[in-house]
Amino acid sequence: MIRDFSPAGVYYLEVSCGENPRASLDYLCHYRSPHMMGLDADYSVSQAFHAGGWPTFVVIDAEGIVRFHGFDSDRELYGIRRCLNDLLKAKPLDSKTAVMSHGIAYLPDVHAARQAHRDRSPRLCFDAAGNPLVVFYSNQSGTNSVYLRRYNTQGQKLGEERLSAADVESYAADCVTDTAGALWVTWCAHPGRYYDIFVQCRREGKEPVTEQLTHSDDDAMSPKIAAGADGSLMVAYYEWAMLWGYSRDRNIFARRYDPVRHAWEAAQEVSPHVPEVEDHTDPDVVIDPHGNNWVVWSYDYHPQLYKKPVDAAQPTIFAARVASNTVSPAMLVGATGQFRDAIDLFPSAALDGQGTLWCAWDCSEPHRCIRLARLNAPDNTFKAIAAFGDQGETCSTPELSPAGGERLVLAWSRRRVGEAWRGRVALLQEGRTIAETAPSEESDVLFPQAQLGPDGRCWVVYEKAAPKGSEIILRDLHRELETAAK
Repeated sequence: MIRDFSPAGVYYLEVSCGENPRASLDYLCHYRSPHMMGLDADYSVSQAFHAGGWPTFVVIDAEGIVRFHGFDSDRELYGIRRCLNDLLKAKPLDSKTAVMSHGIAYLPDVHAARQAHRDRSPRLCFDAAGNPLVVFYSNQSGTNSVYLRRYNTQGQKLGEERLSAADVESYAADCVTDTAGALWVTWCAHPGRYYDIFVQCRREGKEPVTEQLTHSDDDAMSPKIAAGADGSLMVAYYEWAMLWGYSRDRNIFARRYDPVRHAWEAAQEVSPHVPEVEDHTDPDVVIDPHGNNWVVWSYDYHPQLYKKPVDAAQPTIFAARVASNTVSPAMLVGATGQFRDAIDLFPSAALDGQGTLWCAWDCSEPHRCIRLARLNAPDNTFKAIAAFGDQGETCSTPELSPAGGERLVLAWSRRRVGEAWRGRVALLQEGRTIAETAPSEESDVLFPQAQLGPDGRCWVVYEKAAPKGSEIILRDLHRELETAAK
């Protein structure tokens, strides 16, 4: 339908509520959709247009009047087509200003922004000498590819190289270094019919080894990787599946690398297998000092399907312990009680120096904030510890990392209406902020991730995004946090 009406000057915008650009790209890639997507971070657009269900279609004429609102039950969207045809017949649009790309109409400045050079979604780790390593994806070659950028201990760029195959759509990279100092990078790529998960090992003095971890019969996306003290690794991701005749279900899987056999074990399904519901998403993974693999994710929870439901509904956060042949029952992490109907997304897990598991996530209630919970190991329950974000702010994409002892470092993006996204990095002691700083730019600060290097200095990496392009920024925050703590 989009391509049918674009030549007549009709613009199409799909609005995704509460998502971030990385998650939205999964959606667009999975459905092979080249159209534009807008992100309704604070749900204000959905509230303004009374979008009570998905999907809600809205047709707005050239004068700004809503001509269609609601759901079109016809598979071919006959009601929307009739509305558009009637509007165009009554008053044809000026289609000369539209820029056509893949059969879809864009305003000139929007099309220019879509074509701009963008280095996106960085992830940070360190080599054995303490030099920062950043992986990200970029369209610099015309196709999204995964790159590795090396820095020295002063934060100066040393070099950059492409990791993924040439001319193969690749994105969503994550990285970790193992106990032997090898760098492991995982990403999502589209080498054939489906998107699949790949992993590359880079050992000093040896040629990189790339393996394909999944051979999905739909798409596999959103990989995260963690390394254990025994040399093991774990990659968590989700796979799409059919539900009610459509490819719309998603389930969490994980694969463990056995350092003794130097081989990847078979994939294990981590999320509860409930065919009647959709959407297990946004996995993250850590490995504790005892070799336990922990996976956290967001689950569109339907309490009515369970005999003994937990105190939650809507997308919320769960965790599970994954062993070589077993997966524990899913444990509730997300908001409960008065916030049980909150929309909980984008969890990030970390272990403090005592081996305690913590999880931060993006919560929609009472306003879009970041929540933090800690695992109580004796009874395998999570306790809510803190919330971050001021009233009037929209907060998203938390990243939690260990900071030595009982300390953690938490980074996230935040914005107020009409302002750019800004960063926030907080040093936490037992969940309480003891120092914080606010990385900011004239443009958006997206996907900040803070980590301590081997020498104890705190670094942050983020995407600096503007209409004319995006670039990767790496900063040493040690002095800023040290000053703030005094």
